[in-house]
Amino acid sequence: MKTVLSVLVLFFGITVIRTSLSFADGWTPQFSGTTAPLLGVSFVDANTGWAVGGGGTILATTDGGDTWAPQESGTTNNLWGVCFVDANTGWTVGEFGTILHTSDGGDTWTSQDSGMTNHLFGVSFVDGNIGTAVGGSDTILRTEDNGATWTPQFAGGYFWGVSIVDANTGTAVGISGRIVRTTDGGGTWTPQSSGQEANFYSVSFVDADTGWTVGEVGIVGRTTDGGANWSFGYPGRGNNLFGLSFADAHIGTAVGELGTILRTTNGFTWTNQSSGTSASLVGVSFVDANNGWAVGDTGTILHTTTGGE
Repeated sequence: MKTVLSVLVLFFGITVIRTSLSFADGWTPQFSGTTAPLLGVSFVDANTGWAVGGGGTILATTDGGDTWAPQESGTTNNLWGVCFVDANTGWTVGEFGTILHTSDGGDTWTSQDSGMTNHLFGVSFVDGNIGTAVGGSDTILRTEDNGATWTPQFAGGYFWGVSIVDANTGTAVGISGRIVRTTDGGGTWTPQSSGQEANFYSVSFVDADTGWTVGEVGIVGRTTDGGANWSFGYPGRGNNLFGLSFADAHIGTAVGELGTILRTTNGFTWTNQSSGTSASLVGVSFVDANNGWAVGDTGTILHTTTGGE
């Protein structure tokens, strides 16, 4: 059975037990039409979004997820990260250096040359031109021309998540508590002291100063000074956290294994929400405080219009 479990075990070394699904009122299931693991999700408004995953799967919706339609990716490689900057323009990244780009909402996807075969796990764009992708074996790539060219940058590490907030400022996270930051467009990436050994899988900044990271054994980190100082806790109660999305400097959601969903409305205290599923949840995307989607194992898509309450 090919689920997100097998992919996560390969890259993250975790064990997930999946049982039958039931769903809570705050989060409702949507029919994806696939059993492939869904590993990333990106929405640009309350109606328009994409989910990507195993075997080159790309799904799109224009009605808030009431219906999801498959799109032709042209690859069978697992797709891990996805980022759209508007209803037409987006990128997805994945295995063996895969980078795909669309300028028509996914009606057509075009391969872009990453220049490498390292796996890519995360991608973040600030506009239709400037973006960063990260992955295994010291991989950080930068484009300033819509992905026509991708230039390698050096930061030293194995990275799973990246968040850039403007043309100069970004943060990447990865293996063994690794956090690096740039304030010059990736010309230099400076290590930050996390004091942690846990792997970080996702990162989200809402401005140059305020950001969060999540990862192994339920760890959550927060900074309000651009990463000069990080504070950490373990609200995930031992469950690995894979996805993270913030609507503003206070309201955010993290998702993880065994259907874990955590919510904060002040940026530092987290409350468990009932997802109604034990499927691993890997990606999450909120467009405002209330409207969000989580995706994961065996084609799972969950939706909320109430912030998960």
